[in-house]
Amino acid sequence: MAAPQVITIENLNGHWVLNKDLSSEADPVLKLQKVPWLLRKAFKFATIYIQVTQYETPSETTQPSTNIDFLQTATAGLAETKEERVLDWKISDHEDYFFGQVHAQSELVHGVTDTDGIARPGFELKTANANREIEKYLRGEVEADGRKSGGFIVEDSMAEGGLWVHTFERNDKSGWTAEQIWGFEMFGGERYFSRRVVVMTTKGEYMCGRIVFDFVKHRD
Repeated sequence: MAAPQVITIENLNGHWVLNKDLSSEADPVLKLQKVPWLLRKAFKFATIYIQVTQYETPSETTQPSTNIDFLQTATAGLAETKEERVLDWKISDHEDYFFGQVHAQSELVHGVTDTDGIARPGFELKTANANREIEKYLRGEVEADGRKSGGFIVEDSMAEGGLWVHTFERNDKSGWTAEQIWGFEMFGGERYFSRRVVVMTTKGEYMCGRIVFDFVKHRD
């Protein structure tokens, strides 16, 4: 189900389910991240549910911090996982049975208008040895195969020419990084929550992909 207009990067609260038809094939990316074969096989047949809780934590000395908490459940025998993100670009550690120990950073980024007059996410690329095509993909300029892309939606309700989430994760043991931009894209004339991601190994192997979610209902 497409995301309603009230659901934005500033309000992702709700229940979601992974849309495998609109998402990139997961197995090659998960293999690059050294996810075990049995987990990859279970993921292939599982339905993945995400409950998102987004809120602000007040501070007496700085601006309030935006928090996004994820509770993931699934079929096919995959265990529940939880993740808490703070959009302050500070490194935090997260560990689960699927991806192992990961050092993660997250932040909100605003739009930067390119030479074509289109506002795209303005962020500092963190993936080591990334080429220009990777940056163009994450910004929504091209698809993973290099074709021109419709890119992320910039809506009138967005502040300062657009708003996105930029994340960077590193797994030192398995030797990979994952950089993502979260926003909304149009598929079949409907609006969906989408994450563009590039996974890079320490050997320089990389893959670009997209994760798309169906909106199910507002949070209880």
